[in-house]
Amino acid sequence: MNEHATRVLDAYLDVDKLAVPHAVLIEGSWGSGKTFFLQKIYEPDRIRRIQAEERNHVPFLFVSLFGVSSASEVEMRIYKTACPAEAVAGTIAGTIALGIGEFLRVKDATKSAVEKIGKKAIKRLNDFVFVFDDLERVEKEAFGEVMGLVNSLIAEHGRKVILVTDETKLTKLIDTGIWKDQNEKIVGRRATIEADLASVIENSIKGQPGGAAKLLIGEHRDALLEIAQASKVKNLRNLSWAMHNAFAFADCLLADGDISKHHDHVAKTVDIVVATTLWMRAGLLSSEALGRLPGLSMTLAARSIGRNKEEPMAPQLQQAKDFSDTFASLPIDAPPIDYAFIQGFEQSGVLDREELNAWIKSQFGFGKEYKEPSWRRLWQSHERSIAETEQAIEDLKEELARRAYARYGEILQAAGLVIRQADAGDHSLVGNVDIVEFFQGYIDDVVGEDRLEQRQLDRFSTNFDSFGSLGFYSRETDEFQRILKYLVSKSQAAADENLQSRTEDILARAEAGDHDALFAFIRQDDYEFSTKPVLAKIPPERLVAFMAKDVPELNAGIKLLAYRYHYVGRNSPLFPEIEWARNVCTAVFAEIEKWPDPHNAMAIKSIQELIRHYDQDKEPEDMLLPPEEMKT
Repeated sequence: MNEHATRVLDAYLDVDKLAVPHAVLIEGSWGSGKTFFLQKIYEPDRIRRIQAEERNHVPFLFVSLFGVSSASEVEMRIYKTACPAEAVAGTIAGTIALGIGEFLRVKDATKSAVEKIGKKAIKRLNDFVFVFDDLERVEKEAFGEVMGLVNSLIAEHGRKVILVTDETKLTKLIDTGIWKDQNEKIVGRRATIEADLASVIENSIKGQPGGAAKLLIGEHRDALLEIAQASKVKNLRNLSWAMHNAFAFADCLLADGDISKHHDHVAKTVDIVVATTLWMRAGLLSSEALGRLPGLSMTLAARSIGRNKEEPMAPQLQQAKDFSDTFASLPIDAPPIDYAFIQGFEQSGVLDREELNAWIKSQFGFGKEYKEPSWRRLWQSHERSIAETEQAIEDLKEELARRAYARYGEILQAAGLVIRQADAGDHSLVGNVDIVEFFQGYIDDVVGEDRLEQRQLDRFSTNFDSFGSLGFYSRETDEFQRILKYLVSKSQAAADENLQSRTEDILARAEAGDHDALFAFIRQDDYEFSTKPVLAKIPPERLVAFMAKDVPELNAGIKLLAYRYHYVGRNSPLFPEIEWARNVCTAVFAEIEKWPDPHNAMAIKSIQELIRHYDQDKEPEDMLLPPEEMKT
């Protein structure tokens, strides 16, 4: 690929003396791989060819013009790139004033200039073909001056220059007439770079250290190329990231002895990771659309026969369908990995190997101690034998009877499958009783045993479509929505009780001498403590007794009050605590008045000054101490 660009560059670089001085323009859309082509493909290949012909190669000097605002800045970047040692040593001082003519030709440089930057450094600047990248990123006001420098390099100094740009973006930055003039004057030949997907994949594989992941992905390169081509994503940076992510997941899975036996599963995971990363980075697949992918075929099938089949699809569902249609050969709606792992890694760059591998083994029954969950086997009954499906029904019936599931997703997944089976005429999973009543009783039992998942369900979307990469087939039904509503209410109550218990524990630790424990109510790293008015349920006299005990306790308590309510206004979720906090302050003042002189006066002044500082610029009704109290 890009043979035309190779021929243009060879013709330009192989001529000892140009008949007409000019530069070559390498053009292509952003992310198409222009710089990648020059650095990773063309120049290394040219070096091999020239060495075979026993000729000398003039190396490329890549200089980014991103954000340059003057020709002098370009000169400085040339020098820093070509002579990094001298630049680090500080000998670069004063070179901007030399001018391009002086520091490119040793014979014209003054003695003082040579002493400043060194003879070797100056000579080194004559040993390159200049490659000016990101021409479209030059500051608009400096464009004419920078192009004048390029022209000087070509016309006056006989240098060979390659300009690299996205010409479409360049013409939006620069007046068309100005660019036309510069183009005619400076650019003699041009070549357009097309996205070379195969080279990116090949170089990504070559750049990896040896190992199982490199071997597997190397053998799988053709399939990955087909995925990249099907994606219609031309930005090679996105493909490089997709390959990076694929290697991260392959390394993780292949390092586990139980999973590494299932090469087909790892290969499918790599496929899904590459396709998903490409579309996420291209902005074609939102997190909401990712949530619609598991079970998508069932969702679309149900929609096709439902009352809403003529209505336009929701944007996230349309995105999910487009993704599935584009990668029709991949197991999009029953993937080998939860999409949440891919999204999490893409956002953070952190992959929890232990968590990922445990999830894979528990979901697919890899390893001696793991068995594929009954709901997965039942969900995929269209791919299984009748005997396997019958066994999955019996297993799920037994698991529901003994209340095996305590996590929200597991309970809802089971509910969805029970509703689906009932639609097909099979009511045996819940003993032929009402489905909603069965699951309300199930949830009550799990709550009574204190086993319900301890996190607030309202922190996640109640419209999510999957758990463990499986779809909630019956999400839109009235039964499912009633079960979900009941689960939300019960989980909220359990979470509130747990949160209040944690609040009591923190106060008890502070009362026992761990004053820093109170910072749990101030730090933003605990979502619930920083957004829930948990202290309003604590009797004010309890905190007052703690704060009035001695100066260290008073100091810890007053910092809690000042810091916690610093940014709290009427629209804050913590605003309901303001009146409680004022009552604490008032009572604390009364208790401190009983302290011996002068400790009482000193303590009251210290409190007032700290709170006054954090109350400034607040409306009176938002203050811990109203203005009249500040004057006392």
